[in-house]
Amino acid sequence: MTKADAAMLRAQKSKMQAALASALGAARQLRGGRVADYIPELAKADPASLALAACTQDGVLCELGDAALEFTIQSISKPFVYGLALADHGVEAVHRRVGVEPTGDSFNSIIRLEQSTNRPHNPMINAGAIAVTSLIEAREGKPPLQRLLDLFAAAAGRKSMQVDLPVYLSEAASGHRNRAIAHLMKHFGMLRGDIDRTLELYFQQCSVLVSCRDLAVMAATLANQGVNPLTGERVLPAEAVTHVLNVMLTCGLYDFAGQFAFEAGIPAKSGVCGGILAVAQGKAGLACFSPPLDERGNSLRGLAALRELSQTLGLHAFDAPHALRPSARQAAVSARSSRRAAPARLDTLLAEVHRRRRGESGGANASYIPQLAQSDARLFGLALCTVRGEEAAQGDVDVPFTLQAAANVFTYSLALQARGKDAVHAKVGFEPSGNPFNAIIFDPRTQRPFNPLSNAGAIAICSTIPGQGATARLNHVLEGMGRFAGEEKLRVDLQVLLAERQAGERNKAIACLLRNFNVIDDEEAALELYFQQCSVSVNCRQLARMGATLAAGGVNPRGGQVALDADHVKRVLALMYMCGLHDGSGQFAFDVGMPAKSGISGGLVAVVPGRFAVAALSPPVDAKGTSVRGALALRDISAALKVGLFA
Repeated sequence: MTKADAAMLRAQKSKMQAALASALGAARQLRGGRVADYIPELAKADPASLALAACTQDGVLCELGDAALEFTIQSISKPFVYGLALADHGVEAVHRRVGVEPTGDSFNSIIRLEQSTNRPHNPMINAGAIAVTSLIEAREGKPPLQRLLDLFAAAAGRKSMQVDLPVYLSEAASGHRNRAIAHLMKHFGMLRGDIDRTLELYFQQCSVLVSCRDLAVMAATLANQGVNPLTGERVLPAEAVTHVLNVMLTCGLYDFAGQFAFEAGIPAKSGVCGGILAVAQGKAGLACFSPPLDERGNSLRGLAALRELSQTLGLHAFDAPHALRPSARQAAVSARSSRRAAPARLDTLLAEVHRRRRGESGGANASYIPQLAQSDARLFGLALCTVRGEEAAQGDVDVPFTLQAAANVFTYSLALQARGKDAVHAKVGFEPSGNPFNAIIFDPRTQRPFNPLSNAGAIAICSTIPGQGATARLNHVLEGMGRFAGEEKLRVDLQVLLAERQAGERNKAIACLLRNFNVIDDEEAALELYFQQCSVSVNCRQLARMGATLAAGGVNPRGGQVALDADHVKRVLALMYMCGLHDGSGQFAFDVGMPAKSGISGGLVAVVPGRFAVAALSPPVDAKGTSVRGALALRDISAALKVGLFA
């Protein structure tokens, strides 16, 4: 190692140590929470225990507080066991038994399975984790438990790990709910092998002893694409780690995953022991330990510390690199020039994808609005716009269509810009719900819509748009969307608007319920603006530019207009990733790995922070309201360019 390298590592460690000290000090001041007691042995934990640790991708390790104190890993085992199952059996075999969708439910929910498949929703909830554990089998002379112990030890850079026998026995004696889940999984054919052996292994994996330091190194192993940065040993295949991180981000904190993605922007996994592991890909692994839990079963102090660390160290995964955001001067130069072609490889790729997917069948035009039902199902356009204003296009990119629910992203952005996040999120939550876009279901804790990108959330957001009277509010939206598109103002398709009003009984019911729960004051005004924003007309080129404005940190790359503050952009992108395709968001994140938003017109936009955005138009949509050809095309583009969030 050169002197310069050594000096850089010392500076890195000093910065990390200072960030940990600040976060630890702030966490110590927090009061509240409750130590888990439903497993009797866990109730013995000292509520005053507190530790933080971090390990960088270069192997720089920092730890503060009770970092050597051992506790049981509990649900933090789930990502690693899932990764091992993927390595053993492959993605297709594993996901015949477990899905990738967030549920909006707590970690131990036994209520819902995917309606079409009977699978548990994801590997991070107990039901999904038990199904995954059933896939771990003996190999190379090692029984399943030894394989898991070796896996955890390799990820932590230790020679061995062991099960805490009293906790294991306590888990087994009190695990009636998990037994019920296992029997249900077996009934639906999602559980492989003997129930008792599976449950025994599951209780054992949750009872493995770790320290906060161990968790930081385990997180750093995930941050380093499966290679332990201290030992250099490959622990999991890189492809498996990509899938693990995607599911951790969308599902790792259960019904708090959306808010943590919004605020901290890093994958995390919690356990009822009070530990949390978090991964800043390509940068560092973070870990915390503090036994008092919040109402969702996550460490109260731990979440606060991780949020502060992400902000202090700039770890938010959706924060576009500042160096790639166009300056106002660069954007102005781009606007004065003729349309700038994207690099040849992007143009060639778009042409190849368009040719491959234009004959794709499946889906059907949305039927409840006549204009959408009558759209030519053969239409297929793809447009790309980079953060430098370069453009590529293929197919029907100049055909106008209405934004429909794709408008929700931009109206939400305008609300954040005008009102600020606290005021906006007093009316709407952050969480994926696992429900369809038009579900009439609110968060039972708050009686608010789960998130701003569903119909209910979008109607609530429309109530926050400023302006004296309906015309002023509409102009605020049209002019704001114009800034995203690099134009003076967008327009409403009057015929679609009239049809929206005519067919809007379900949305009217939602608006009435929002008024009933005091989320909005004037349901008619909010609903009218909602119908108007859904009826805004764009083409593929314009939608790609709107997405590119988000990719460029809120600055339109062709006109230089500031459409949204950069701090808000990363929050918008986080919610697009978590909730943008409603009850298909988890699968799209898993397959494509880009923040995206769909509309039932067949429009679809996806964003690569700091690089570019892609828009697609193809009217046939699937049962979740997403363009069939568009989603496949975006999957092709993401795979070819390796631009998925954790690729």
